[in-house]
Amino acid sequence: MLASLLLAAGACLPVEGDRILIADLVAAIPEFAQSDTAESIGFTPAPGSQRRFSAGELSRLAARKGVTAAIQPVCFERKLKALAKDRVMTGLRESLPDGAELELIDFGPAQVASGNLEFPRSGLTRAPAASPRDPMIWRGRAKYGVAHSIPVWAKVRAWKSASALIAVEDLSVGKPIQAAQVRLEAIDANPFADTLVVSMDQVVGMTPRRPLRAGKVIPQSALDAPLEVTRGDIVGAEARRGATLLKFEVKAEASGRLGETIPVRNVGSGKTLRARVLRRGWVAVEPIE
Repeated sequence: MLASLLLAAGACLPVEGDRILIADLVAAIPEFAQSDTAESIGFTPAPGSQRRFSAGELSRLAARKGVTAAIQPVCFERKLKALAKDRVMTGLRESLPDGAELELIDFGPAQVASGNLEFPRSGLTRAPAASPRDPMIWRGRAKYGVAHSIPVWAKVRAWKSASALIAVEDLSVGKPIQAAQVRLEAIDANPFADTLVVSMDQVVGMTPRRPLRAGKVIPQSALDAPLEVTRGDIVGAEARRGATLLKFEVKAEASGRLGETIPVRNVGSGKTLRARVLRRGWVAVEPIE
């Protein structure tokens, strides 16, 4: 009934798939139901466009299929639908981690094809670290068909409340951080921030790899483990020769952190060896032949 009313009004029949099938044609010409309804008769037009089949085209198709019917032109259209706020919110929420806050300010375009909305993490323009609640643009897509999409966008405020360690004073590169130099504080952060330091154990004794200013958040990416051996130090070394454990002194030819391998020079023989840093002032030399 709906198809008849649409055709009588000169409107196109809606179609959703990537191809127009005989099954779609049956709505306008029921006699085609005796044919293979899964057979394709053409590509579905792009959203907002139309695909018209003339009476001549359909008459030739009917002759090939042995269909006897009154043939009339038929038009198909992949219709656009108004982009509703709740649909945008659903797409945004699916991309955000649990606990994130979201405010939708604006979005577009006004109409898109039916299908899922996707807002990838990479599509969100990051707000300044100092003001994570600033409005930003999040670009996504409305998917339709098998592999097609229409660009969409949303203007949002997106943030999460989190605990983070803050520098109480300026922290210098390479200098181990002391407990009195940091404090734990509740902050607003980027919803995808995953490198916040949230425990004293994660920062005390670590060394900044770049200057960290007082009042700023300390990110995990800005920290290094402390040096256990410094280039030029005379340190203890141990090595195995068969079942025998040897201990002697070496000079560090490079600085190293726990577990790193560095070159060292045997103080007695002058031979350069490779050694793994074990602890402060102590290394393990590769087995001696």
